[in-house]
Order: sequence, then C-alpha cells, then structure tokens
Amino acid sequence: MKQMEKIRLILLEEFVKAQARNPSYSMRSYSKKIGVSQAAVSEVLSGKRPLTAKTAQKILSGLDKSPAEIAGLLEAQERPQASKYKSLDMDTFHLISEWHYYAILSLAETKDFKGTAPWIAERLGLSKKLTEEALERLLRLGMLEKSKVTGEVRTTGEQFEAISEIATPALKKANRQNIELITDALESVPVERRDFTAMTLCFDPDRLNDARKMIKNFRRDFTRVMESGKKKEVYKICIQLFPLTGRAK
Repeated sequence: MKQMEKIRLILLEEFVKAQARNPSYSMRSYSKKIGVSQAAVSEVLSGKRPLTAKTAQKILSGLDKSPAEIAGLLEAQERPQASKYKSLDMDTFHLISEWHYYAILSLAETKDFKGTAPWIAERLGLSKKLTEEALERLLRLGMLEKSKVTGEVRTTGEQFEAISEIATPALKKANRQNIELITDALESVPVERRDFTAMTLCFDPDRLNDARKMIKNFRRDFTRVMESGKKKEVYKICIQLFPLTGRAK
C-alpha cells in the first residue's frame, strides 16, 4: 500500500486500541492527544482528506513514534508499494465462487492450521470429497501451495478480491450463498458469538461510488486491524447497501 495509507491505518489502529482499553475514549480526546483537529482526523480516517507529509509527521509525533520511525515512514512514501490484495479476473472467480473456497484460504492463516483434507473438512463442516476437490483447485490456481517437506497445503500469504461492481452469475451465486450463511447463522450461532446490525439512511444516489469506496476502505481497515492479533477462527463479514425507495413492484 502507499505509505500515506499505511500511516492512516496506524492512526486508525491506535484509536481502536485506545477504545479497547477505555470504551468511553472519544475521537475528541484522541485528536487532542495527537494535536490535530477532530475534523481533520475524522476526514483522514474516512479517506475524505489526503494525508500530507506535514500532517503525517504531526500525527506520528503525537502518537509518540520515535524520530527514526517517523523518518522511515515518511521517506518510504516515495517507494512503490505492492498491493496486499490480488484482483481476480471473472474466469478465475467463477471457478472458486463457492463460499468454502475463501473459508479454506482464511483457515490456512490460522496458527494451528493443518493442511490436510480431513482436518479442514471437520473444521468447516464440509465433506472430505468436497474439501479434496477444493484443495486441488486452489493449488492448481496457485492460491495455496504444498509443502515439499510435509506434503500439506499452506497459505501463500496473498489475499484475493474480485471486482464486485459488475453483476455476473458467479457473483450473484456467491451473494446468494452469503445470504444463506447469514440466515443459518441467525438460527444456529449464539448471539454472544455474532454481531448482526442494520441501519436505514437517506442520501443522494449520485454518491453511490463514494459509498463503495468508503465500504471498501472499511473492509480493508477492518481486516487489517482484526487480523493483527491471534488468528483462531474463520469469520465472514457481509455488508449490503441497497435502495428501499423506488423499487419495482
């Protein structure tokens, strides 16, 4: 990622950590601590304001980063950064659009992962045959790799995403499966192990692209923060945004 994006995520992570220690900790208090206005911090976190080198240095100083850390982060902004996410073309996505493919990829990142079909099948509630077929395809596509020593499959360290703005049968099928998984979880997963929320709002549909960008940034920020700790279980987060007004009857 670009270095300024990395600094923005550091800003977010520090705020999340502070709130975890003190749930009443406010954005106002955070802004006061780092010496940047609350409006500026909010706009930087939401991606509405570009982060300049001057503001980045002020933020990092306010977060008690050492002069060496600050210099390293600011100097690195000119160097090209490889994206953490690898985009999938629609042909590839069509081959792995079933929900269990991505569940296997995420499971491979857990600390106690065992790259064998029986173990994976038991952890995800899949049949052994289905698991074996999925592993074979993921290996063939280079999305998993096999250890030359143990023969078990393992993660490649890459993360994948598909372009979601274009409606295709594969994407529609994946979205339907997500809805089915949500419905099943509503009945089978205890409330203390899940979080289902919804909100209704009103805005100009011409700003839908802005909404898409903000949701994409949130997904990536959420993933980065939540995966920074111990990886024990595989979760799925689904975000849906759709109009309630003007629908066909």
